[in-house]
Amino acid sequence: MRLSGVVVRPLNFTVRRRIAPMNVPSNLTFYSAAYALDGGSTKLYATDEHGTEHHIYLPRDFHGDSEPRRTIGLLYFDDELIPVRSALESQLLRLFREARLAPRSVPKPGSMKLMPPFAVVGEDLEQLVRGTPEENLRFLVDSVITYVESDAYGSAGTA
Repeated sequence: MRLSGVVVRPLNFTVRRRIAPMNVPSNLTFYSAAYALDGGSTKLYATDEHGTEHHIYLPRDFHGDSEPRRTIGLLYFDDELIPVRSALESQLLRLFREARLAPRSVPKPGSMKLMPPFAVVGEDLEQLVRGTPEENLRFLVDSVITYVESDAYGSAGTA
């Protein structure tokens, strides 16, 4: 389902283990995001200065249904788990904060459009239903940054 520029769908991809140091781009442009109704798993889609695609994923599937399994509540960049409170994490958060937004509009199929009357439960969903594509993209990028910088970050995957 797509809500004003945000896709709500299953978030499937494979985790890879890096042998060499990660090559972090100089800048990013976020163009889309997916938000799952599983506790708030978020996937951000971006391109770098060379046009290379990058994916940022923050699994929040508190029901344990995600496949393949990810460490819940930890950040992934291009399918690689980012060490908590590392220099790499700080570098990526700075990159996310400075990134440009260029939402790509994808038309909603008629069956996915929300038609009145409807009720929205939760401020996050309210934002995504009522916001513009750019507002929704900013909201989801900022929500990933805010969560990763929070005291709760890193504890959900260790319980």
